[in-house]
Amino acid sequence: MDKRVSYGFGAALAVFAMLTGFAAGAEEVSGRGIVRSGSEITVDGTALQLYGIVAPAPADRCDSAEGEFQCGVVAWAELIRLADGRVLSCDIEGKGTKGALAATCYVGEADVSEALIRSGWAEVAANVDRYRADQEDARRSRRGLWASRVRAPDRRQAP
Repeated sequence: MDKRVSYGFGAALAVFAMLTGFAAGAEEVSGRGIVRSGSEITVDGTALQLYGIVAPAPADRCDSAEGEFQCGVVAWAELIRLADGRVLSCDIEGKGTKGALAATCYVGEADVSEALIRSGWAEVAANVDRYRADQEDARRSRRGLWASRVRAPDRRQAP
């Protein structure tokens, strides 16, 4: 093979890798998920915050037509259903708000954050547009949090 063709192929391959995100050093974490809260998981020993979402904390309560309930626990249970014990592949997006890495995580090809938004048990973060249509669909259909009113926990009663 001609050296010029060989170098040209290598350069083309490098450009392809950069354009498609396959560049060396792209951060990804894979492994079994352990759910920590409605928006936090651990994958392969790495603490992650799901990118682009805000879920109620476990202590958060909501009001609905049926009465008061622990919507933070329900959101946590929904994330457990979606991701706990499953093999996840997570693309690191940057730093999260709580010091953990922010990541988009997938079970197979399913985006976990998108599924949580679509179920109505999380909201799209203020600075993110990626899941807006999914949130609007959940809101219109009154799924999850959209069927209730979230109340902040009374921190004065905390020990």
